[in-house]
Amino acid sequence: MEEPCSTLALPGLSCCNTSLRLDNLCTDVLLLVFDKLHPAGLSTLACVCRRFDDIVTPMIYRTVPLDLLLDEQHPEEILSRRQEKAFTYTRQLFIGGDIKQDDIKRFLANTKELQSVKYTYSPGRSVEPICPWKQVYDMEVHLREGNARLYIDNFTLTTPIDEAWNLGGFPPKTDFGKSLVSLKMGSTQVLHSESALYILKKLLLRSPILETFHYMGSRAPRVPGRQFIFEENQRLPPFKDLMLKNYDWKHDAEDVKLHWDFSHIRSLALLMIPVYKFLESVPFSDLAQLQHLHVEDYSEAIEHENSRRATEKLYALIKEDIRALQTLNLTCFIELFHIDALLVHAQSLTSLVFRNHHISNNLRQHRPVLNAEQLTILSKSQSSLESLEIDIDHRAFPETCLLALCQFPRLHSLVLHTQTVIQPDSSHRPGQDPDLTRAFDCFTILVRQRSGPTKWQRVVINVGGWRERVVNHRAGRKPRIGHSKTYTYYGACTSQRYFVLEESASGQEDLIYEELPPKDEGLTHFHGNLRTGKSFVPQTQVEEDKR
Repeated sequence: MEEPCSTLALPGLSCCNTSLRLDNLCTDVLLLVFDKLHPAGLSTLACVCRRFDDIVTPMIYRTVPLDLLLDEQHPEEILSRRQEKAFTYTRQLFIGGDIKQDDIKRFLANTKELQSVKYTYSPGRSVEPICPWKQVYDMEVHLREGNARLYIDNFTLTTPIDEAWNLGGFPPKTDFGKSLVSLKMGSTQVLHSESALYILKKLLLRSPILETFHYMGSRAPRVPGRQFIFEENQRLPPFKDLMLKNYDWKHDAEDVKLHWDFSHIRSLALLMIPVYKFLESVPFSDLAQLQHLHVEDYSEAIEHENSRRATEKLYALIKEDIRALQTLNLTCFIELFHIDALLVHAQSLTSLVFRNHHISNNLRQHRPVLNAEQLTILSKSQSSLESLEIDIDHRAFPETCLLALCQFPRLHSLVLHTQTVIQPDSSHRPGQDPDLTRAFDCFTILVRQRSGPTKWQRVVINVGGWRERVVNHRAGRKPRIGHSKTYTYYGACTSQRYFVLEESASGQEDLIYEELPPKDEGLTHFHGNLRTGKSFVPQTQVEEDKR
């Protein structure tokens, strides 16, 4: 293995110049070079010489998915050699939900330099149907003696296995969650039982270093779920990243003071919960360090006034208390949320989703949106904004709004939500597609009027972003060809459509296509240059035309 390395020289230089040969570089420099390579390239380098193998092997096994080390398609000798290297060099271990518990325990017990374990729970796929709490506990037992940290994704509350384990006695160890740093729950249609929620609360209370917690209730959207019921002297750890989805927040200010800790919060997502009640109970001073905020209220369908009050509270919080937001995803009443609150974060905000509560396809109903004047003000102040998603009223879709969007200096990703231009009682000749025509015209303006060095990477026009409903066959309109989902609103039967523009970095090629649900390849409507109007015909199509 030594000979190939002795003749390996830098490109463009003579091999006789031994002082500049690659193998003469010090190990620290080689580590910097090799660290930029793809894992497949590292495996190739390991075969060059023994020195490269010694340098690259720890890099290859630094982060390892456990299923690759247990792949029975490889000979046992190869698997054994790989596992021995993993025991020595692995720092980060990824564990799927369909691996036997004995294999997990063996690797956790024998991996010497383990720093973190990311466990993705897969309910229903596991080789051994076992209580997820028991799996977490077993991993904690083996990680407790070291300094490795545990990250759990797609965790699901299940019954009756959890209840059976609870009746047998929850593990009495006070340091049950000593290694747990992140716990992200997955979506489920199974209703969370009170006992399962009780066990979850116990786990949180016994996880002193837990930083990330994503809770997902099992109720339908816009319907309140469950909440924790606290006892005396029970206080959750200080989360840095918290998401509450379908959580029925009924805690008052006293409950928050006794049982919650928002002093370290940096990322907060409130999805389908009573936002007004949350903002009424949590001190705004605790949220001053927020960098990422995502809010979607369900109260509009239940408590109309509280939803409007929530918008007023959010406006005050973002304008007066939060210091520097980096990302903001907000669904509110736009007429109650003035853009001066956004200007406060002009230097730090890189991603903005700003949508109105009313998502309606009623062509006669006004849709509150940002007008051209407001967009112009934002474009002059938001110097760091790279991604923007807003609502657009198709009747107020003037060229001035699109021109304002072109003035954002760093904006490269744009999503516009609008209604269909097709009237429920209108008729169109075969081959006509008013929505596509409107989208194409908008794309053309955005490309031709874009100035500055930043080019559009992706622009999406979402037509018909309303909720899915049962198809109304009496509407007299058939679903569009190629669409697997149809939607009805006010007696009209239409489809939600995604028109996408992708522009090359050189600006010489533009591609307009339509994404079809759920994951179809889509239809290509245009491939060419929107500035010149020239269409590019694929070579295969030219050959077919000649035939």
